[in-house]
Amino acid sequence: MEARIEEFEQALSRFREDSIVSAMARAPHGGRFEFPDFTRPLFEFYDRMFATTEGAIDPCVGEDLTRLGYDANLTFRMEPGAFAHLGSEHGCATWDSVRRDGTTLITTGPVRLDFGAAGKGYMVDLLGEMLERYDRERLEEHGDDRNGTEPLRYVIDAGGDLRVRVYDSRGTKLGTTERTPESGLVGRQENPNGRDANERPEVCPGFGYRPARIALEDPDNTTRAVGVLELTHASLCASAPSRRHWPVSGAETLHEAHHLLNALDGLPANDIRASWVLIDGADSEPYPTMVADGLATALFVTSAARLAESCDFQCAIITEERILAKSRSFPGQFFVA
Repeated sequence: MEARIEEFEQALSRFREDSIVSAMARAPHGGRFEFPDFTRPLFEFYDRMFATTEGAIDPCVGEDLTRLGYDANLTFRMEPGAFAHLGSEHGCATWDSVRRDGTTLITTGPVRLDFGAAGKGYMVDLLGEMLERYDRERLEEHGDDRNGTEPLRYVIDAGGDLRVRVYDSRGTKLGTTERTPESGLVGRQENPNGRDANERPEVCPGFGYRPARIALEDPDNTTRAVGVLELTHASLCASAPSRRHWPVSGAETLHEAHHLLNALDGLPANDIRASWVLIDGADSEPYPTMVADGLATALFVTSAARLAESCDFQCAIITEERILAKSRSFPGQFFVA
């Protein structure tokens, strides 16, 4: 897994001088840049997001982040005259100006890419795939003699991007939950043996036999929660500027910047304070955490209704006025109005 993370960063991190992305940013006349095969689903997802958001989500936003101070050295100092050059409206490169042949990107000048909108979620999915591949091989080794051999249950938490798998995918659904309009998550089901299905099995009362209980962080106070939910087989991603923002000077209308930008004007998106996106693990998305991660960012610049035209998801947002809005089927309980 460590090798996979290293390979991922060496290809896609703009914070590493030896990455392919950094080489693209240094190429004065552009060139052909060949990425590993695993990047194809990520590039294809950015194609989808760029089209759905009409350019508001764009990996070429790395140039704007750098000008605003979120550069590879994390100086958090805005470049002089930055506002005259921000966004595609002022001539910044765009994703559709980068030619793509499979996993090869072709440019005609320096392009500063940033895959932060969905990259971390994709990394989570790749690690989850590794765990599940190992588990399949382990179970196959036991063949029919599987007594006492439990399937792998896990949670990957990458700082706000979670992939949860805590039930027996072979049929014994332990700790599964059912949604109802009245109470959000109930978690009760019939058991053919007559025992309450929510009763924890005696053989293993700990992790994996009950839903993962997750707190939803307050964007105005990272020590508090604004809600909780329980998951068994899903991906949940959150986005907020609360942990990544910095002061800027020399601008009349902008006194603080953060990393969630609208690529059209290159400015921080400030109408939303926090977003959460949930994708059921049983859905057809092969990389659900990547999609949830990208959508959580996209909600800052595009309506949920527009995003729903290309993706199946549930979501919740807190607006700048601290008003909660959520999908009808978004599970859990919120503590804000």
